[in-house]
Amino acid sequence: MPNHTNLPAHIQLRYGVRRRRVVPVLIGILIASVVSGSLAYATYRQQNPSVSAQLLTFELISPTQVNVTWELARGPVLTTYCVVRAQDVFRTDVGYATVTVPGGTDYEQITYPLTTNGQAVLAEVLGCSNSKNFRVPPANFPPGVKIPEQVAPGVAPTS
Repeated sequence: MPNHTNLPAHIQLRYGVRRRRVVPVLIGILIASVVSGSLAYATYRQQNPSVSAQLLTFELISPTQVNVTWELARGPVLTTYCVVRAQDVFRTDVGYATVTVPGGTDYEQITYPLTTNGQAVLAEVLGCSNSKNFRVPPANFPPGVKIPEQVAPGVAPTS
């Protein structure tokens, strides 16, 4: 394609050849990018609402059970998965479970009876998510130790 910008001004005017303005095109592209990015983020947040969990308390029931109570804030219709664990004085896991919380309300307090294979001195909620696949520290049981079975809706990790 010939370069029309080197033609004399009177020929450019006569034949309607104009220089293209780059700045308005770049501004249009920038605005379109911002709008489409915002829509994509809003759609993602609507389909994956944030989930927050905070440990409220834990109570030692016996040498083999601790009740873990936490609060859960989330989208009300979504099933949520929370990972809880208990540790002994050596910070070794003695109980670990993924607890399924069915959809219900925006805010819930959950108490789960975590089965342990030794005396727990610490219990914690490692995290909650709307997906079964999310990042939390894995179970840390010593080699050869049987991971205790959990009561529904909790599930112990497979060894």
